[in-house]
This record gives sequence, C-alpha cells and structure tokens, in this order.
Amino acid sequence: MSNAKDMASIIYEDMRDRILDLSLEPGSPISEAEICEKYDASRTPVRTAFHRLADQGLIELLPYQQSTVSLIDMERVKEFIYARVAIESNVITDFISHYQPLLVEDISHLIRKQQITMQEETFRAQDFYYLDVQMHEIWFASEKKLALWKMFNVSSDYTRVRILDIKEEKDYQAILDDHVELIQAIRDRNVDAVHPIISRHLNGGVRRIEERMNDKIKKYFK
Repeated sequence: MSNAKDMASIIYEDMRDRILDLSLEPGSPISEAEICEKYDASRTPVRTAFHRLADQGLIELLPYQQSTVSLIDMERVKEFIYARVAIESNVITDFISHYQPLLVEDISHLIRKQQITMQEETFRAQDFYYLDVQMHEIWFASEKKLALWKMFNVSSDYTRVRILDIKEEKDYQAILDDHVELIQAIRDRNVDAVHPIISRHLNGGVRRIEERMNDKIKKYFK
C-alpha cells in the first residue's frame, strides 16, 4: 500500500471518529487546506478521505462550495429505531429462552462499569457509549444475530443521536435505569417486560433530545 493510501486511511478514520463523537459538529465547515495542514498531508490523500466520508454520508461535498459535516436526519433515526425495537425485542426474548447465567453476569458487569465510568473525572461520553454497545452486542452474539447487530451500528445519524443524548443527559441516570430494569427482566425471564423496556430505552434518546431542543442542538438536524 502506498504512503498516500496509508495517509488517506489515517485521515479518514480520525475524521470519521471525530464526526461520530461530535467533536466535528454536524453542519460545521471542513476545508481541504486545513486538513492538509493538520495532518501534514498532500491534497491527494485528503481528497480520498473526503470521498470515503461522503460515500458514508458523513460529510457533504458540494462543487465550488465549502464542504460540511452532514446534518442528522431525525426522521431516518426514528425509522431506524422503529425497526431496532422490533428486532431487538425478539432477540432478547430468544436470549431469555436460552438463558445463560454467565452471559447475564457479563451484562451486569458492563452495567457496573458504566456506573463507575460516570463517576470518573476523566469521563468521556464515548466511553459510556461503547460500554453500551458491548452490552447490547452480547444477546445478538449469543443468538447468532451479529449481522443484524452490525446493521444497527452503520448509521452515522443514529450513532450521533446516541452520542448527543449521552453528552446532553448530564446525570445519565435515565439510561442506566433502563439498563438495570432490562437486566432484571432478563434475570426474571419476564419476556412480557422486554418490548416495553426496549421501546422506552431506544426511543428515550430521541425524546430527551426533542424535549431539550435548543438553538445549539437544533442546528445539528436537517
């Protein structure tokens, strides 16, 4: 692989991560010249990285205009959540029917790590988010539905809404309360409780964001 391709991958991966964790805010301008200077790179790898980001819907490339980080499509996010609630509820129901105590303990451990992470001075929203991802992945992996799980983690709009919710939900208690209630339903093998909890949990971020929609947050959305 050439140095240009190596640099293109470095730029792409770093910018992708910064867009997904909202370090690069939706709607913010990005310039080839500034990126070239930041990474000490020529225009060729920068343009390659920009095109990869644009192909994934992370940035808007407009001819003869300033490129920008793409805005979030909230309606698309709501459709995505609608599908995820239905599928994940079924996956967890299957997980309960194949109850495995060690995996349930793994889930409890991740919830506990979230509680600890929240109290750390070096707390970062993305650390809390990635623990959340690991927790949900357990039942998808257990039920051999990882392809579905990967599908739920390719939407930049959805990922950014989840990160935004974590950053804005200062005490994080609503998110943790859902996790605790869900693990209790799994322990009790209470399949009837799963869909209501998952629906509230997955829709909660959108609801909280819409309730606190101020000028700063509003500008992130189409």
